[in-house]
Amino acid sequence: MTLEVTIASLAAGGDGVGKDPDGRTVFVAATAPGDRVTVELVEQHARWARGALVAITTPGPSRIASACTLFAERRCGGCDWAHVEVATQQASKHAVCVGALRRLIAAGATLAPLVSPEPAWGWRRRARLTVTADALGFHAPRSHQVADVAACPQLAPALAAALAAIREVRTTLFVAAGELHLAGDSAGVHVVSDARVDPAVAAALVGRGGIVGIAWPGGAAGQATVELEPGLWLRADEFAQAGAAGNAALIAAVLATTAVVPGERVLELYAGGGNLTRALVGAGAIVTATDAVAPRQSAAPEARFVAGPAARVMAAIVGERARFAAVVLDPPRTGAKDVVAQLAATGAARIVYVSCDPATFARDGDTLMAHGYQPRTIVPLDLMPQTAHVELVARFERVSPA
Repeated sequence: MTLEVTIASLAAGGDGVGKDPDGRTVFVAATAPGDRVTVELVEQHARWARGALVAITTPGPSRIASACTLFAERRCGGCDWAHVEVATQQASKHAVCVGALRRLIAAGATLAPLVSPEPAWGWRRRARLTVTADALGFHAPRSHQVADVAACPQLAPALAAALAAIREVRTTLFVAAGELHLAGDSAGVHVVSDARVDPAVAAALVGRGGIVGIAWPGGAAGQATVELEPGLWLRADEFAQAGAAGNAALIAAVLATTAVVPGERVLELYAGGGNLTRALVGAGAIVTATDAVAPRQSAAPEARFVAGPAARVMAAIVGERARFAAVVLDPPRTGAKDVVAQLAATGAARIVYVSCDPATFARDGDTLMAHGYQPRTIVPLDLMPQTAHVELVARFERVSPA
């Protein structure tokens, strides 16, 4: 079934949103606000449907020509909004936050203007690509098909150079399918291949294209990690914020929102490699940091680190009656449902929640309010241009007795 739809807005997942003639919501990928499009319905429900774009009848005012041919041909899914002008991307991200956080805003939270620190292109200092028998690149939208990516405008120059060096030898380098991870900057790039490789070819990559180290199943050559930022050492397959300017803005927002007083005890959950830990320690906090696995090389050796699943660590902290002035948490996209109800037991006067998903954050924010915390400020950050991704840094304050 085909029909004409006018796109009114962009959704959290990246699709354009319109209405069918019966008023049912229709989601259509690769569309922009104001587009008049012909779509074929590929998924239908009582209140919503999903349409595949057939043709653009009339382009909307925010539609632009993509900087990437693969995106324009819908062969690569690394971007969501490369066809939308940046100002509209930013306005859409803020609107997504308004919609997802309406209960918290109604309860008194102030949603700040969107912070957009990254350039439109060339910001990515970390990437994960897929290796197949005939391609090295990114998956097509909603597909297992992999586009062979010769160059990607999202990549920072250092990663682009490393990828070019790998592509020069890829026919002899890879002996099986898998994933390839890149991380680094002008000081050096680290590479991790989950795909099996020819060890001699892999080792010879060190020193080419800015590559300072490479690891593969059963072997490694060169540096074991790369210093992505001062004190932050990691392998290419370990998490880090994708852009340097974005990470600086995130850290600044966390420090401003936490407002650490030197000597205060701070509990940090989902601490990862210590990206925020080092900033909190630098501000004078006495930090207990925790994550499922201890970092390979601590970014903040002054902090006490407790390894283990967040729920188990929190249960121990509550059992010990440990008290903290503040809690900082940066959970994965699924949120912190396993621990958020226990945070009040720490006695924290304020909680700073960093989220990469407004929907799960809103759910956890409701739980915090039910346990005596008032939402105060929520700062949205656009850390990944051309995608639908938005980060949040929020402050909650205790309004009922501990």
